[in-house]
Amino acid sequence: MAKRNKQETTSREKYSEDVINELLGEIEDEPDIEIEEDVLSMGNSSEDDAKTAEPDEEKSAKTRRWYFAAAVFIIIMAVIGLVSSVRFVVKGISNMADNTALKTEFARFLLPVVANDIAPFEDESEITNSSKVSCSIWNILINKDTSEYKPSSDGGILVPEYDVSVSCKELFGAKSTLSHQTVGVGDSRFVYDEKNHVYTCSKNMRYLNYAPKITEMTGRNGTYVLTVDYIPPSITMAVEGLGITSESVKTLEYTISRVDKKNTLVSVRFISGTQDVG
Repeated sequence: MAKRNKQETTSREKYSEDVINELLGEIEDEPDIEIEEDVLSMGNSSEDDAKTAEPDEEKSAKTRRWYFAAAVFIIIMAVIGLVSSVRFVVKGISNMADNTALKTEFARFLLPVVANDIAPFEDESEITNSSKVSCSIWNILINKDTSEYKPSSDGGILVPEYDVSVSCKELFGAKSTLSHQTVGVGDSRFVYDEKNHVYTCSKNMRYLNYAPKITEMTGRNGTYVLTVDYIPPSITMAVEGLGITSESVKTLEYTISRVDKKNTLVSVRFISGTQDVG
């Protein structure tokens, strides 16, 4: 009886297992294997995604670095351009100021020569002696301090012949020489005293035949070529007041050598206008 009950129990368990297997399918080890594979696959997928993402991040970082470098380069070039532009403007303004100052200096230097209306020349030896004396004295009266000169009996001043010789060399070069003599007419007459070696000059001379107006100037290696208009008449010896508006009578070309800020007149050439020069 007990044996039969045991067999019946076994039969029922087997029956139940068959029913469950029939309803749900047989439970095997495959699902566990598939799950493990899925888990491994998920893990591998994450690693692959990480590997894929890593190059993208590196590429993005490189791109950012490139853009940063490009931005820095552009900023540097912009700064360089700005500095260059400022320097160019400052240099241009400086050059304009320098040219203006140099033109004023040359105008002062040439005024005694232009006022005497000397003849064109290629070498200082071609200049007449009387012109040299006259220009040299005018240079003293216009561009030098005459307060230390002794007064003359007629209310003028006495200019030593030595100073006239020095003035001549300042205008026409160190090799230039002259023979002292009385020159000029009227108020512009300079009387030479051979005994005392002085020139008697009027202090009140204010009328000049011409004043220079520099219209063009070029310079290279210390040699300057100037286009000079002759403006009649100059009513004052004060060169600072050369506010000239009159039309020029003639135009001449002056060549000046400038060494160590010292000017020497090299030549004078006629360009246009009247040629009634002395």
